[in-house]
Amino acid sequence: MTLATVSNTTEGTDDLVVARITHSVVDPEFINEEVTRRYDLKGPFETFLLYRGMNDVYLVQGAEDRYALRVWRKTYRDVDEVREELDFLEFLKQHDFPASTAFRTRDGELYFKIMTPEGVRAVALYSWAPGRKFGDCLSEETAERIGAAFARMHLLGQEFHGDKPYGVENALRFQVTVPALLDFVYDRPDDLRDYAVIAEKLGERLTQLQSEDVPMGICHCDFHPSNVHVAEDGTITLLDFDGTGEDFLMQDVKNFVWGNLFYGFPDSIGDAFERGYESVRPFTEAEKANGELFLMAKAFRLVSGMAKASSAVGRGTLRFRNLDWLGDYIKTRARDLGMI
Repeated sequence: MTLATVSNTTEGTDDLVVARITHSVVDPEFINEEVTRRYDLKGPFETFLLYRGMNDVYLVQGAEDRYALRVWRKTYRDVDEVREELDFLEFLKQHDFPASTAFRTRDGELYFKIMTPEGVRAVALYSWAPGRKFGDCLSEETAERIGAAFARMHLLGQEFHGDKPYGVENALRFQVTVPALLDFVYDRPDDLRDYAVIAEKLGERLTQLQSEDVPMGICHCDFHPSNVHVAEDGTITLLDFDGTGEDFLMQDVKNFVWGNLFYGFPDSIGDAFERGYESVRPFTEAEKANGELFLMAKAFRLVSGMAKASSAVGRGTLRFRNLDWLGDYIKTRARDLGMI
């Protein structure tokens, strides 16, 4: 293409409709400039886009250290809800808990905001989690240590929350995404019928659990074997707390167990994780009795969330497990639970 051709490409565009954007990708060079301007860390910096997904993650290489930077996707959630995660992570940091935590800007803030074509998005710079994903170095001994750390995180979350009552709103947030799920399965009449019923019954059951001995707390809400790194010396680091919110503690535990199944890892890894967890915080009898409910809820929340996000990140988010696999998992447990 010649320079003359390039210069003519904008002719006749004055009447073109401006497209709505669901998910733009921020230029790594822009991110690099913002990190240099906003953070009192040793540069120069070089920034690379690691992956574009539910949120976009960048690798920021400084003169001495490496960092991870997240640009949250614009969703139905308010942009400033990220403060809940970052304040909790700051609390964990103060208690020497092994998590990837955010750095403060020169202005003392844990995150900043940028304007993008789809609207305002939040940005935060995190400490780098050393090592490999746990899913790439599985061991029962490490799974037990991760479970014990996860239980300690829950106990710290209760301390962080204090005496305030817990609400079930975050646990029921899947109700916002169910309409997108029903649109997603428009050509699958059995799913259309069953998922609408499951959504209603699941909401009722989770609401009822508030009056039972099923404790709630501040939860990770998306913990799975890829959201914890293991260094060569065995050090573990929990990361990706972007779903942090109030939920049932057992839901958080079963999220990991279900993620283990999702990736096709041995059941013994999930068992070891729960064993380690109970060495710190034993499960109540009511939690144990509702284990299958929380496993089903995880799968249902996941597929609903992916359906909602598909307009921004594509339907390929279901590439690991297809709708038949997920549907069979959800419906088998829903039938056993009397929900369909």
